[in-house]
Amino acid sequence: MSMIPSRRLAVALLVSFAVAQARADVVTLIPGSTFKQAQGGAVRGQVTAESPSEVTVQLGATSIVVPTDQIQSVEYQGQPAAMQLGQTNADAGRADEAIAQYQKAAAEAGGRPFVAEAAKFGEAALLADLALVEPTRVQDAVAKLDAFVQAYPKGRHVVAAREALARVRLHAQDFTNAETDIAELAKIPAGADRAAVLGARLLLRRGDASAAIADLDRLIAAAEGSPRQVELKLVKAEALTAASRYDESESLARQVVAAADADDFVVQSRAYNTLGDCLDAAARPKDALLAFLHVDLLYAKDKEEHPRALRRIEEVFRKLGQLSRADEYDQRLKQEYPNSPWTKRPKG
Repeated sequence: MSMIPSRRLAVALLVSFAVAQARADVVTLIPGSTFKQAQGGAVRGQVTAESPSEVTVQLGATSIVVPTDQIQSVEYQGQPAAMQLGQTNADAGRADEAIAQYQKAAAEAGGRPFVAEAAKFGEAALLADLALVEPTRVQDAVAKLDAFVQAYPKGRHVVAAREALARVRLHAQDFTNAETDIAELAKIPAGADRAAVLGARLLLRRGDASAAIADLDRLIAAAEGSPRQVELKLVKAEALTAASRYDESESLARQVVAAADADDFVVQSRAYNTLGDCLDAAARPKDALLAFLHVDLLYAKDKEEHPRALRRIEEVFRKLGQLSRADEYDQRLKQEYPNSPWTKRPKG
């Protein structure tokens, strides 16, 4: 008879545990994370502290410190429904709808500072993405990101926000302010490697390819085994093309293509465009055309690199004397990306 109360107690404890889990904050880890204190790819509990390098989760009497570079997302208990709606719209490519939802979530966050910060970052990050394809969004993106890094200088998102701010300013050729952003990013330990990549890109954009290559050789060697190494190699390939070292540039770009997952459209689209630029500069327009067509046919999901590929296809067809095909791609670019800077670039 004594077994019945024990079973009831066990069931009650299991139910209580399940309810507590359902009500907890959920820190979801990146795929393939090696963080050992997670269960089912996540850490559940109450988020009590956040910084650029780590998030602290309280689970009963235990504090679990999760490195931010292992975190894919954080869902806070009781967060406004608009937070999830913002993420859903962002994932579906509906940026303006997502921005509106993040603004609503920030307004509804009440006394939950982590929720408000996450919502404001969601809005700022989307504006940064839009600024890279729509020049009219640059001013808004810079203002929102600058306000964010001033408001949350020690928050979980400050590294990504400062990186986005530097990228937008580089894209807008505001090199002086981009240099300042990169220097500020480098002061944050969790942002030092990102600052190094952006610093090399700044040298390249300013026309100092030799200095950029020297920096990149050092950074690539130091980043062995890191996902950041892929971006460093592509920046180096661009610098090698600028220095007229076409064979080296082609070899490096093809290495990235071969090593990346075929479904990784972010890496593949940029790698093929970088390869196409190299081959075109090396007076191999037919080979360049094949590289750019890879982006159009296989990786059009990348809304930053796809318009670049369409413009470059148009330019190469024009060089080859295939004017009707060139006009076809020019029209596609105008129809699909009317606000892209690649659309406004003069026809080749």
